[in-house]
Amino acid sequence: MIYLSAGHHNADSGAVGNGYREADLTKEFRNAIVKELDKLGVKYILDKDSETNSQYQGRIKPGSGSVILDIHFNSATSNASGVEVLIANDANGDSRLFASEILKTTLSATGLPNRGVKKESDSQHDRIGILHRGAGITALVEVGFISNVNDIKAYKKALPDLAKSYAKILKQFEDLRVWEH
Repeated sequence: MIYLSAGHHNADSGAVGNGYREADLTKEFRNAIVKELDKLGVKYILDKDSETNSQYQGRIKPGSGSVILDIHFNSATSNASGVEVLIANDANGDSRLFASEILKTTLSATGLPNRGVKKESDSQHDRIGILHRGAGITALVEVGFISNVNDIKAYKKALPDLAKSYAKILKQFEDLRVWEH
């Protein structure tokens, strides 16, 4: 099963920058991906905009046959730029490959700098809960920096193509998990 999350909800705006709230950007991207998943006939479970991250994570059914993607935007100085994907410190090979594909696709579509695939301990958090839901494949993407106007412009321009590409990657990795199990 595919689990797709906007990373923030109505009561948690996330970062704010350049006239945007992270929650609004992540919901916009999640919804664009959903339209593409629907076209592909793929089943998925989404976070609800009215529930907390803990409530959403409680609905994730552990199992090696699932794929989880959590969408975020970084924030720092207005000069900080780029895309990074976070994985669990003990991520399996499928999660590392999934994160690499998400990163490569995002870089190609946006032209933003490569900040790499990183372990959660390389982030500002020692442990990121969504990466430990017992799923087979998990990743958290930082699409760009909300604090950098050029990152936001690049994301907005790439949004339609990026949503199509993410949907295809999610389907590919979910198909891999179904085939293996």
